[in-house]
Amino acid sequence: MLNLIKNNNIFSRKIIKNLSIGAFIRDLGQYMIWVIMSVYLNQARSLSYIDIGFIFLIGGLMSVPISSVGGNLMDRFGRRKFETILPWILFSISIVMFILVYFDIYTLILVSLFIVEEPLLALQWVTMNTIVSDVTEDIERISGYSKLRIASNAGIGIGLVLGGLLATVNYSYIFILSIIGFSAEGIIYYFHIPETAKNINLKFEHIKLKNTGIKIPLHDIPFVIVSTIIAFGWFFTGMFESPLTPLYMSSINHFSLFKITLLFAINAFIVIVFQNTVNKIFINTKDHVRIILGLILFSLGYIIFAEFAFYSTVVIGVIILTFGENISAPASIALISKMAPEETRGTYMGFNSSIQSLINPFRPFVATILLAATVSRPYISWLILGFISFFIALIFILIFNVIFKIRIKKGSE
Repeated sequence: MLNLIKNNNIFSRKIIKNLSIGAFIRDLGQYMIWVIMSVYLNQARSLSYIDIGFIFLIGGLMSVPISSVGGNLMDRFGRRKFETILPWILFSISIVMFILVYFDIYTLILVSLFIVEEPLLALQWVTMNTIVSDVTEDIERISGYSKLRIASNAGIGIGLVLGGLLATVNYSYIFILSIIGFSAEGIIYYFHIPETAKNINLKFEHIKLKNTGIKIPLHDIPFVIVSTIIAFGWFFTGMFESPLTPLYMSSINHFSLFKITLLFAINAFIVIVFQNTVNKIFINTKDHVRIILGLILFSLGYIIFAEFAFYSTVVIGVIILTFGENISAPASIALISKMAPEETRGTYMGFNSSIQSLINPFRPFVATILLAATVSRPYISWLILGFISFFIALIFILIFNVIFKIRIKKGSE
């Protein structure tokens, strides 16, 4: 029995390590594209801000059915097919986008491919999170998700620097990184990621489930409510990574562009350096308590943004909310996976991703509307976000201590 546990741990570590390498390579070449393409579409293709916002909205909304249906199909046909095929589809899209940008042709096709990429990338994360959930026990799951998150943030930080340099030469060159990244990711997953779904017959590759219809777990009311509240929590706490931050910091606090980008660099640095330390400190803390604490720290960070305009104080606010992110982000995914039945875990993870994909595209619109509505006293926008984050924390306290305490306990056994 001891040898079996030891072998399972080795198996789990190898898979998470390879997924983390893939996440690092993928986000090194991919994350910066949406940032740079926003500028490119505006300056080189003459699309308005509203046009660009609508493009992001459509891409995000397309992620809803794709994530949900994809999660169901993972339970039916396995994770490996998705994890090995998706990188090559994205690889092909990147090659075509490179050609279109290099020769400055066919804006409609370029925009269409840019939109299609979003749901495919969302489905990739659903697949990766589901695999981590498959190969880890409850106590190991936060560590597994954290490793993916750290690797992803490391790739994002390096990719933004390289992408910025390449874009100064030619916008099309940014796709070289994504082409290399997706091909490397596809090779790694093909050779090093086995099938992890326990209800898949590896020899005959068919699912043993009797029900072959596409399922949405609306019957599991506690899961739906918890998943929805988590999604709204991330919607508001994620406002830091919306247009609100650069617009407010430049026009209201009059920070230079370098100082503004440095704020995001500090955020990424804290995630990379301190995520594992945070996990060790909170190893015995329940997932929902970590989420509540994270929301409270986000609230405090936003209130600091509202009350103080000194750069050093704003940096403190960024540090506080980033630690809130480190505490709550892995716990959110872990909690969702614990509530999901093992035989339909892909369905549940896909449904959770669908809810987030449904509301997250509206974040840039809400952020800019909020700033415009409080133009006479713009600091109120951060106060509103701070109070909303705190209010969502209170809702979590109510849910887990009154309504769903027994349900969550059973789901984690």
